[in-house]
Order: sequence, then C-alpha cells, then structure tokens
Amino acid sequence: MSAALDKLAVWRDGRKVQQEQLQAAEDFVFTWSGTVDPDSYQSGAELSCGATNRLANLFRAFYFWGAANWLQKEHEHGSNCNSAEPHPEIIEENE
Repeated sequence: MSAALDKLAVWRDGRKVQQEQLQAAEDFVFTWSGTVDPDSYQSGAELSCGATNRLANLFRAFYFWGAANWLQKEHEHGSNCNSAEPHPEIIEENE
C-alpha cells in the first residue's frame, strides 16, 4: 500500500509541475502575442530560424495564429533568416 501511495504522490507532483509549465507558457503567450508588430520587422528579424519556428509554434498552440504568422513573416523578411531550418506553412485563422 505504501508503494502505491508513493507512486500516487510522484504522479501528483508531476501533474503539478506540468500545470505550472503550461501556466507559464500560457502567460508568456498572452503577454507577448500582442508585441508582434506587423509594421515592424524588428522582433522576427532578430531571431534565428529555430527560435522563430519554436516561438511561432507556441503562439499557434494557444490559437494566436496572427501573432505566429506575423512573427514568421518578420523573420523571413529580416536579415537573420538563412533558411537553416524550413519554416512551417503560414496558416490563416479562418482556414
């Protein structure tokens, strides 16, 4: 019985960590999605291909399609895009 309770405690601790990670990601996305400026190529232009892809995927996971698309467009038009990684296809919100 003790072993089962220990496993349950470990599982609960793991779930708590996952919830904290998800909350942190959600907070980041909600805070930063509004900072991607379609009239400025500053943010995306300074990121590497890998960083742009990961950040755009994070925005997409929380349904911030516009922020993800603008970030990717900024990056592709910026000086830092060397096509080190292929970029995901831009998907518009209403598709």
